[in-house]
Amino acid sequence: MDRLEMLASLYQVSASELVAGSIVTRPSTVDLDRLKAVVEAVQQVVNDQGAKPSPEKMAMAVSELYRLEITHIVNDPTASFDPNRHVGIIEAMFRS
Repeated sequence: MDRLEMLASLYQVSASELVAGSIVTRPSTVDLDRLKAVVEAVQQVVNDQGAKPSPEKMAMAVSELYRLEITHIVNDPTASFDPNRHVGIIEAMFRS
C-alpha cells in the first residue's frame, strides 16, 4: 500500500479526495457557525411545538442534523445553512 492510500485509509476517504483537496479536516469558524445555526433551528422547532425534550433527545437531534449538514457541506463547500431544508425532520423528531 503506498503512502497516499495509507493516509486516505486513516481518514476514511478516497485517495482522489486527498489529491483534490476537497476534504475538510479541522473544525473552523464556518463549522462552529453552522453548529450554532443547527442548534438554533432545532430549538426554534422545539419552541414552536411546545415540546419539552430531554437533554439526550436534544443532543440526538442536534448531532443528527449537524451530521447531515457536514455531509451537505462536504458535497458543496460553498453551501449556506438553510434550516427550512430540515424543519420536517426536526418536527418528526419531537412529535408527541
